[in-house]
Amino acid sequence: MRQNKVLGITGKMGSGKSTISSILAQNYGFKVIDVDKEYHILLEENKELKKKLTDVFGKEILVSGKIDRNKLRTLVTADRSRFEILNKITHAFIFERVSYLVLEVLKGCHTVIDAALLFEIGLHKLCSVVWFVEAEEDVLVERIIKRNGWSEKEIKSFLERQKILESYKNLANRVIVNNFDIEELKSVIRKYLKEDGLI
Repeated sequence: MRQNKVLGITGKMGSGKSTISSILAQNYGFKVIDVDKEYHILLEENKELKKKLTDVFGKEILVSGKIDRNKLRTLVTADRSRFEILNKITHAFIFERVSYLVLEVLKGCHTVIDAALLFEIGLHKLCSVVWFVEAEEDVLVERIIKRNGWSEKEIKSFLERQKILESYKNLANRVIVNNFDIEELKSVIRKYLKEDGLI
């Protein structure tokens, strides 16, 4: 299942995965699979997933007949067991969707899989190389506030749950510490792409 020239990028929210993916797309022509966006598409369009989630979490997660991501997030943030149930339901759908994109739609292309939960979902099985991206916590919080507009309490709670990601760091081929400026980041990316045989 492991595909040649498929790079997995993982790390906590706000670490800079999307920034690296954008650089890879713009400067090196990589196709980017943003797993968060694919998940949102599934929530909006996949009737089987919608049914499973409403069966488990109730119709209060619906607004105008569609799953409201904010309501779903609020519901699972309050209760860890609900969060685990959500992951159990959604990960199979996400894996199937991303596998289809890698193996069928983008077959033979240089591809990036951008996913915080790369290892949990099992998407690393599709990758020839995995990079783990990290940054200091105050940098993460600042980036998430700027991008998502969440409260600091929400962010801290979310990052606390993402601590498990640190245990996957040793499984990655590279660890990129993304506290530095964009030009330095670009030169690190170029160096690692060459060393990993991706360009």
